[in-house]
Amino acid sequence: MSNEKVHSNQYVVGLKETLKALKEHRAASLVIAEDVQVHLLTDVLLMAHEQQLPITYSDSSRSLGGEFGIQVRATVAAHLKSGL
Repeated sequence: MSNEKVHSNQYVVGLKETLKALKEHRAASLVIAEDVQVHLLTDVLLMAHEQQLPITYSDSSRSLGGEFGIQVRATVAAHLKSGL
Protein backbone atom coordinates (compact mmCIF):
# COMPACT_ATOMS: atom_id res chain seq x y z
CA MET A 1 0.00 0.00 0.00
CA SER A 2 1.28 3.43 -0.83
CA ASN A 3 2.24 5.53 2.19
CA GLU A 4 1.17 8.57 0.17
CA LYS A 5 -2.41 7.32 0.15
CA VAL A 6 -2.37 6.51 3.86
CA HIS A 7 -1.12 9.96 4.80
CA SER A 8 -3.50 11.82 2.48
CA ASN A 9 -6.32 11.75 5.08
CA GLN A 10 -8.71 10.69 2.35
CA TYR A 11 -9.72 7.38 3.85
CA VAL A 12 -12.14 5.82 6.29
CA VAL A 13 -11.35 2.97 8.64
CA GLY A 14 -13.74 0.37 10.02
CA LEU A 15 -16.65 -1.66 8.78
CA LYS A 16 -19.43 0.90 9.37
CA GLU A 17 -17.57 3.82 7.81
CA THR A 18 -16.42 1.71 4.85
CA LEU A 19 -19.97 0.50 4.21
CA LYS A 20 -21.17 4.11 4.32
CA ALA A 21 -18.50 5.18 1.81
CA LEU A 22 -19.42 2.27 -0.48
CA LYS A 23 -23.14 3.07 -0.32
CA GLU A 24 -22.36 6.68 -1.24
CA HIS A 25 -19.97 5.57 -4.03
CA ARG A 26 -17.11 7.51 -2.42
CA ALA A 27 -14.65 4.59 -2.16
CA ALA A 28 -11.81 4.33 -4.68
CA SER A 29 -10.20 1.16 -3.30
CA LEU A 30 -10.29 -1.09 -0.24
CA VAL A 31 -7.78 -2.63 2.13
CA ILE A 32 -8.98 -5.74 3.98
CA ALA A 33 -7.31 -7.56 6.86
CA GLU A 34 -6.57 -11.18 5.93
CA ASP A 35 -7.50 -12.54 9.37
CA VAL A 36 -11.10 -11.30 9.29
CA GLN A 37 -13.94 -13.78 9.02
CA VAL A 38 -15.39 -13.50 5.52
CA HIS A 39 -19.03 -13.47 6.65
CA LEU A 40 -18.39 -10.10 8.34
CA LEU A 41 -17.44 -8.57 4.99
CA THR A 42 -20.15 -10.02 2.75
CA ASP A 43 -21.79 -6.65 2.03
CA VAL A 44 -18.42 -4.91 1.61
CA LEU A 45 -17.18 -7.51 -0.87
CA LEU A 46 -20.45 -7.48 -2.82
CA MET A 47 -20.48 -3.69 -3.20
CA ALA A 48 -16.76 -3.60 -4.03
CA HIS A 49 -17.34 -6.17 -6.77
CA GLU A 50 -20.36 -4.26 -8.13
CA GLN A 51 -18.33 -1.03 -8.19
CA GLN A 52 -15.26 -2.82 -9.61
CA LEU A 53 -13.00 -1.49 -6.85
CA PRO A 54 -9.45 -2.76 -6.40
CA ILE A 55 -8.87 -4.64 -3.15
CA THR A 56 -5.55 -5.12 -1.40
CA TYR A 57 -4.94 -7.16 1.73
CA SER A 58 -3.14 -6.44 4.97
CA ASP A 59 -1.52 -9.22 7.01
CA SER A 60 -3.81 -8.79 10.00
CA SER A 61 -6.42 -6.53 11.53
CA ARG A 62 -3.79 -5.28 13.97
CA SER A 63 -1.38 -4.31 11.17
CA LEU A 64 -4.21 -2.71 9.16
CA GLY A 65 -5.06 -0.50 12.11
CA GLY A 66 -1.39 0.45 12.44
CA GLU A 67 -1.11 1.28 8.73
CA PHE A 68 -3.84 3.87 9.21
CA GLY A 69 -2.42 5.28 12.43
CA ILE A 70 -4.89 3.82 14.90
CA GLN A 71 -3.95 1.61 17.82
CA VAL A 72 -6.88 -0.78 17.58
CA ARG A 73 -7.67 -3.56 15.16
CA ALA A 74 -9.42 -2.70 11.91
CA THR A 75 -11.17 -5.13 9.59
CA VAL A 76 -11.36 -2.93 6.51
CA ALA A 77 -10.47 0.54 5.26
CA ALA A 78 -11.41 2.48 2.15
CA HIS A 79 -9.37 5.02 0.23
CA LEU A 80 -11.77 7.72 -0.92
CA LYS A 81 -12.09 9.24 -4.35
CA SER A 82 -10.34 12.60 -4.59
CA GLY A 83 -12.43 15.70 -4.50
CA LEU A 84 -15.19 14.21 -2.36
